[in-house]
Amino acid sequence: MSRFSPRREETMKAVRIHEFGGPERVQLEEVAIPKVTRGKALVRIRAAAVNPVDWMVREHLYNPKGADRVPLTLGQDFAGVIEKIGAGSKTSLHEGDAVFGEVFGSFAEYALAPLKDLVKKPASLDFKIAAALPMPALTAWQAIIDTAGAKPGMRFLIHGASGGVGSFAAQFARWKGAEVAATASEPSFDYLRSIGVDPVIDYKRDRFEEKLRDVDVVLDPLGGETQARSWRVLKRTGTLITLIGEIDEDAARRAGVRAIDFGMEYDVEDLEEIASLVEGGIIKPHISKVLPLDQARQAMDLNQQGNSHGKIVLEVL
Repeated sequence: MSRFSPRREETMKAVRIHEFGGPERVQLEEVAIPKVTRGKALVRIRAAAVNPVDWMVREHLYNPKGADRVPLTLGQDFAGVIEKIGAGSKTSLHEGDAVFGEVFGSFAEYALAPLKDLVKKPASLDFKIAAALPMPALTAWQAIIDTAGAKPGMRFLIHGASGGVGSFAAQFARWKGAEVAATASEPSFDYLRSIGVDPVIDYKRDRFEEKLRDVDVVLDPLGGETQARSWRVLKRTGTLITLIGEIDEDAARRAGVRAIDFGMEYDVEDLEEIASLVEGGIIKPHISKVLPLDQARQAMDLNQQGNSHGKIVLEVL
């Protein structure tokens, strides 16, 4: 990905694709800064977090409205400062406010975001921390708190617990007083133990279904063989929550458990509550790597390979 210099005042750098496909499609380009319109804010991006959805959009494996046509700017989760608010907009936010949230096109120096979707960033939160919250923390919150109803005495098994969603899910369950077991690779063991996960099971060496029984809830971001083996650890009337839209209904019936195909819904109030927990030190986002915007291609590659523990964040401005 190339750098651009000099530049015009009305342009910005953005990570874009003109064709769907692999990493080679990703380019750093100079494009026009979006024009602000009513109900929206032009946000000067300070940090943007990398999620699996970013490379899935790039490969056209996920094509939601707003990210279904090329050319397009990649990225979704961000934190930044409101530079301009559209004329005639009704909002309690002001130009100069630090905010965070999600909008397609956040891998850029500026993004145009609906005012209703912006959350004011607590002053004590670093921009990188705030950017790391929206998609993974909301997914974990709604799965663990809203759907599973975590409470004292419950036992959770969280697969891939060192990742973005998994690390938040483990912390939310522990915050509610539940016990949490997790599968992960050895480099993340110390981190997971530090947030109260016990036991931590090495998925490369041990079979979790031989070590656990009577689990109330399994959080499954993997599917396939992992899901097939997870039915055995659930108690009767337990729940498996999958994040990938793939459930073996027959296996669930045989095991006598509930299976939920879960999808996150963006919710500003949930995000505000999560931010307050982070600000209070109760929940601690795990950022494993910070890269500059011009290394967005490499950042997405790392995320896709699954070799990173915690969040990868792009520092923009």
